[in-house]
Amino acid sequence: MITVGKPYQDLDLQELSRLRVLPFLSRVLLYLVLLVPAALLALSSAPAPALAGIVLVGLIYAHGVELQHQALHNSAFPSKSWNRFVGFLLGLPMLVSFSDYQHSHLRHHRLLGTRDDREFFNYGYDRLTSLRPLLMHLFMLRHYRDVSRFIAGAAVGRTKPDIKPEAAGKIRTEYQLMALAIVIAAALSVAFHSTAALKLWLLPLLIAIPAHALIELPEHWGEDHDSLDVRHNTRTISAGWFASWYTNGNNFHIEHHWLPSVPNHRFRELHSRIRDEIEPDAGYGAFYRQFLAELYHNTFSRGPRGGGNLKDTTTA
Repeated sequence: MITVGKPYQDLDLQELSRLRVLPFLSRVLLYLVLLVPAALLALSSAPAPALAGIVLVGLIYAHGVELQHQALHNSAFPSKSWNRFVGFLLGLPMLVSFSDYQHSHLRHHRLLGTRDDREFFNYGYDRLTSLRPLLMHLFMLRHYRDVSRFIAGAAVGRTKPDIKPEAAGKIRTEYQLMALAIVIAAALSVAFHSTAALKLWLLPLLIAIPAHALIELPEHWGEDHDSLDVRHNTRTISAGWFASWYTNGNNFHIEHHWLPSVPNHRFRELHSRIRDEIEPDAGYGAFYRQFLAELYHNTFSRGPRGGGNLKDTTTA
């Protein structure tokens, strides 16, 4: 972990971790304010506005999962029930179970830097050595293969194995609600000969899924996954206000793993405490150029470059 020194002697962790509902609630309200006109645009009969609306809806859904991420740390609302309720709704469009994500993600925080670390989204960064696995990664095919199995199993009353009964019951209920939502959407589409579900859900997922994968790609790719020091097993990226808002502060990932109980809107304050001890990446553009350069080299050469960043890891 980050060494406690002079910058942290006056750190009031209790104050930094104190919940303020308004910052998160305002982000959720903005999510809805953006989603409604984008959805109306997607329902347009004109092809160009409809396509623009579908893209915007997908991008907003991906932003919703970043908001859900804060709720699963219980740093959005004082009540765990409210975190789950709002978090489930934020993840529903992308079929991301709040309780399943929470169970896996908190384990990821505990085990980061160890070989037992596993994340909820089954990315498999070690497979990113050519275009085909990159496409599989971007559309999260392994993850949604698993999700389809979980939904089908929950629909017939099965729970995920090796999970405590209370958590397993919550996860099953959420996947059952997803199954119900799919059935209702399909039934209404057939009954009313409507393409609304296609334009507001299925097609936007083709945008939301790769957008989410790209948001999460910088978190741990190319870092030292055998290190317990968060400065070495994750990264912080310098970002402007838009990228920081859209990712809900996900660019401050060292800060998040250092003190995960701190609400996202205070990550920038944490960053000011440790900016002299870390080397933030220059920006998302620089990161993706580096990633694509590594991918290109490993695709068209005989092997990874010395010191290359594509490491054997399953973290996310």
